[in-house]
Amino acid sequence: MTSPNDRGSSSEPPLLLTSLASAALGDGRGDLECVRESRGAPTEWGGVYAQLVRLTGPWRIDLASGEIRTDLPSCRQEASEFPGGWTSRHHWEGIDLVQVVAASAQPAGVVREIHLRSESDREVTIVLTSRFSPYLFPVLVEGIRPVEFEARMLPDSLSIRHLGFALRASSTVSADRLLLNGRPWLGEKYHGPINEVATVHSIRLAPGNSAEIRWQITGGLGRDLDASLAGPGGAGGSAKDVAALRASEDRRWTSSAPDLRFPDAPELEVGYQNARAALRRLYSAPDDSLVGLVAGYPWYSAIWSRDLAVMLPALLWLGDFDWVARSLRSVFRFQSRRKVALLAGEPGELPMQLAPGPIFLYGTSDSTLRFPPVVEQMHRHTGELAEVREWAGSVHRIVTWGAARTNPATGLLRHGGEAEEIGLATAGLARIRYGIDSPDTTIWDSADRREQALDVQVLWWQTLRSAARLLGHAADADRSSTCEALAARLVTTIRAKYPWSEQDYLYDSLREGAPVARVRPNALRAVSAGFLDPVMARAVVGRAARADITTAWGVRSLSSDDPAYDPAVYHEGQVWTIATAWAAEAAFEVGDRDAGVALLRTIARRYEEEGGLANECYRGDRAEPYNSCYLLGFSVAPFLSLLFERLWGIYVDGVQRTVRIVPGFPDRWTSASLHHLRVAEGYLDVSWSPGRLVVRWDGSGLLSVDAGSGPRPAPAGVETTFELPRPPEN
Repeated sequence: MTSPNDRGSSSEPPLLLTSLASAALGDGRGDLECVRESRGAPTEWGGVYAQLVRLTGPWRIDLASGEIRTDLPSCRQEASEFPGGWTSRHHWEGIDLVQVVAASAQPAGVVREIHLRSESDREVTIVLTSRFSPYLFPVLVEGIRPVEFEARMLPDSLSIRHLGFALRASSTVSADRLLLNGRPWLGEKYHGPINEVATVHSIRLAPGNSAEIRWQITGGLGRDLDASLAGPGGAGGSAKDVAALRASEDRRWTSSAPDLRFPDAPELEVGYQNARAALRRLYSAPDDSLVGLVAGYPWYSAIWSRDLAVMLPALLWLGDFDWVARSLRSVFRFQSRRKVALLAGEPGELPMQLAPGPIFLYGTSDSTLRFPPVVEQMHRHTGELAEVREWAGSVHRIVTWGAARTNPATGLLRHGGEAEEIGLATAGLARIRYGIDSPDTTIWDSADRREQALDVQVLWWQTLRSAARLLGHAADADRSSTCEALAARLVTTIRAKYPWSEQDYLYDSLREGAPVARVRPNALRAVSAGFLDPVMARAVVGRAARADITTAWGVRSLSSDDPAYDPAVYHEGQVWTIATAWAAEAAFEVGDRDAGVALLRTIARRYEEEGGLANECYRGDRAEPYNSCYLLGFSVAPFLSLLFERLWGIYVDGVQRTVRIVPGFPDRWTSASLHHLRVAEGYLDVSWSPGRLVVRWDGSGLLSVDAGSGPRPAPAGVETTFELPRPPEN
């Protein structure tokens, strides 16, 4: 039998099954094991995750018949996903085995079953050994695993606990033997290290007969586990029943989302469907008070605020207003009201990470700044202002937090040193390494971009503009005017201090007032924000399109001409899909529709080649994922938002009951359609052909539609045609 440690990384598409409270991770070869390159070294990430807690490491099943032994990957014949689940077929020693795996939300965990059928003309006994390593810790910082556990056998299951976290493992066939750390165990209470726990099951098969065995591993917060197992469905159904429930929920969610058709670019249709399905896999609700989307799999399977803020606008376009509101409430629930040095929390700041426990950290440079625009966009899409005063108050606390970091002479926001502050605060208390020793904590957190990175200034401007609108809705005219004035001064400073004439580009940052001359894609954020005059904006987009930044598989995080460039380093040369999305948005902003669509196609092609997933990043010298999560929200949400905001050119204002639609389709396109776009309490259908829009609105009253020539009414229940102005020349 081949040792799992000898197999290395798999070329199979990764196995990722999720529910709203759990996940199963594997490499697609038969067991829940998954070796993934992490920070330059192979790391094992397979197993069971529930309630944002990693319950187990690799979960493997071995087979034995007499003295002959094997494992599932060694005898696998084929494997495939089906709606809500995954199945694999195996054949060994005259036995056909069919495995079915599904992730369950209630109770949170994974159901795994094997159906056996004998082809032998004699009775055979198959011994199956289920073995796993307990983890029982939230996935906050990579590689943390406790060393002390409590374990014991209960009448119906194996129980393992660590502090407030717990798991239960049960099976439909009683175990003949238990093994703890490779030695026989009677199931009595145990406290200490656990490297592996195993249950051994014997199944007799008469000639031509069939049998099955089902395992279930559930867990998360110990306080919730007993209640979930005692509740409806706690005993767990079959894997196919669990998968069918998940598939039904997914179909209901998908049917409520918009349908996009691009006959001239079918690959974008497929890209939209892949990205939408990938985003759905990231939905997470460990409990009613902690709702959002995990950042990615395998090693970012927690709710990271920065990533969540990037994903929520896509959810607004997909029409899931409720999930956006619940996610925002979850994050703002932890808005810091005072300085918390141990967690790097400042008054008004939002957390960096959320996980059950509660366990959370603050101390990022840009996470907090991303939320005011999301709150403002939520009110525009929903048209709902009932809670605007409450939201405006929370956003104002963010403005106060940002103002405390702002240079009063320039209006520029200072960032950096947050992780160092955590280290100083904890130095005298314990020997702790948080794993985030970066000098800066922007989106490029392993690169030192202090003190005033350009993209952070754009986020600060967006915060001020969004706060001004929200405060205006809340009838707080004085604060609204102050925010508008601060935003205007900031733009003036950016236009004066960041242009880099030698490169036809923008400096990456300012440090002690001096420009940092590095070519990064982050400068494109200033183009998309509309800060630059048209000539300069086109020059910046053109510079970013050169081969030292843009590759055939996406956009690098640093120019390959930079002395610090390394194609294998996270933020010093690798290709990031989110940076490719930035380049696409900037191209649309300057009117280069062909370039924008080409970059969207580049992203869609990555989804297709990755089996519908979306890697975090790739090497800068070849299209190879490296140190990469195989699904990251950063890599799908911006693509989805761009299809609506830039390709379709839609701006929604449900408060004013207006929608602006100015498509950015290439000249050679002949048609496109959008069905079931949620606007306020109604839905909008739009079809496009060159020079014409046909709109149908099914909400209450009139909707005002601006197709580029000024607003016109679109009465409910009828089709209204709009003539489009001729687009400007590129």
